[in-house]
Amino acid sequence: MMIKVLLIEDNPVDAQLTKDILAEESADQFDLSQVDQMSEAIRRLRNERFDVVLLDLSLPDANGLETVHQIQVTTPS
Repeated sequence: MMIKVLLIEDNPVDAQLTKDILAEESADQFDLSQVDQMSEAIRRLRNERFDVVLLDLSLPDANGLETVHQIQVTTPS
C-alpha cells in the first residue's frame, strides 16, 4: 500500500533532503507530492486525500500555527 505524503516546504534543499530520505528508506512505499506555499497546500488538501503531511513551520505565506489550523479546518478528518 502506498502512503500518500504531502510535503509543504519552500526551501529546495530541505525539500530534496526529505525526498532523498524517504526514497532511501523505501521509495516504493511513498507517493510524495511537494508544494512550497500554504495556498497550494490547501488547494491540494481540498482535492486529494493524504495520509501524512510534512510541514515546514516557516512558509512565505503562513506560519506554522496558522498552517496547522488551516489544515484542520480544510481536512477535519
